[in-house]
Amino acid sequence: METIEFVYAIYIRTTPKKLWEALTSGDFSGKYWFGFRFEVEQKVGGKVRIIPPKGMEEHGDHSGTVLECEPGHKLVYTWNQKDEPEVAAKRKSLSRVTYELTPMAPQVKLRLIHENLLPEDLEKDPNTLRGINNGWPAVLSSLKSLLETGVEMAYSISCGAGHEDA
Repeated sequence: METIEFVYAIYIRTTPKKLWEALTSGDFSGKYWFGFRFEVEQKVGGKVRIIPPKGMEEHGDHSGTVLECEPGHKLVYTWNQKDEPEVAAKRKSLSRVTYELTPMAPQVKLRLIHENLLPEDLEKDPNTLRGINNGWPAVLSSLKSLLETGVEMAYSISCGAGHEDA
């Protein structure tokens, strides 16, 4: 089965150091990632956890392992999808997420690559936060807003926020 790659770039008016801290801090990530905490041991082989907020535990912990870590520049980790059994049977291996930070004063280009995806990981309805293709842009837009203005994006369950995959 062919796998899919999702690539998304966003420009954030901040420094590479502040962006790296925002991406790797569990407390800070909970603000822009709609209550989900991103926890990472910043070393090759380190653990990654994406912990759902209270009331959304059914979305599971998308745990993974750090494959590459260059603080301030690049982070690559595996992403353990929480699949329904029929989708899990199709998945040959975990997907992989890469953050690449490129300084472009006075902003930083954040390039996200999510690889080894299945068609089931994407959502055709653009009016939801479900699916990798809808979830990541919402998360990264919220991160940009929080870093640039001090206020993260608001969302509601009616947007499908209870089922985001990113």
